[in-house]
Amino acid sequence: MRQRWEAEELVEFWTLEADELALVANKSGTTRLGFAVLLRYP
Repeated sequence: MRQRWEAEELVEFWTLEADELALVANKSGTTRLGFAVLLRYP
């Protein structure tokens, strides 16, 4: 995993898209965060 990121890269790689947000919507708590990270992990 990279240690230095530009702001634009953070937005591009770690922002959930609409379809991903729909998948995360039915999760709660820690499960929700973990699932979101798994979706966006490069």
